[in-house]
Amino acid sequence: MTVRTIHHAATALALVALAAGAALAQGQQGGQQGQQMGQQAQQQALTAAQQRRQQQMMEQMQSTVQRMQQLQLRAQQLAQGAQAQVQNRGQMTERERLMVGTCEAFEQQTRQMHQLAQRAQEMIQSNEFQRDQVMQRDMERLRTRLHTMANEMDESLKLMEQLRERVRTQTPRPD
Repeated sequence: MTVRTIHHAATALALVALAAGAALAQGQQGGQQGQQMGQQAQQQALTAAQQRRQQQMMEQMQSTVQRMQQLQLRAQQLAQGAQAQVQNRGQMTERERLMVGTCEAFEQQTRQMHQLAQRAQEMIQSNEFQRDQVMQRDMERLRTRLHTMANEMDESLKLMEQLRERVRTQTPRPD
């Protein structure tokens, strides 16, 4: 073998190694691009799912706010009815006095619950809270609690309405 042949063989081997390295790099680059595209698609799907959950939570919170407002109106009507029931009489019984005071307290509580639900709704809609997944999870828990509070208040108002009706029908009328 001549030096020239060895030189050609070494050059050929170097070219083959260079081509293999380039092909390997290109393959890795293509794999990385494919992986990046897969990650981007996955991230977009995750973002879309988060946006759907966020939208759903906002809609549920809006529903809770509206329900709290309805409860507030019911409590207000209950308190006004209890007050009107005794207003035309000069003297109110202990039972009527307690009923009026309790109905007024329910009215105040439902007003505060409505305000609380409105503030929570503002938090849910805030970009600051939307960007933080931990805060979103906590806000969902708060929304669920407010929904439960609305259910409990609804049951309490039903009981108070029944009690008010009983007091109204059982209170002796002045002659």
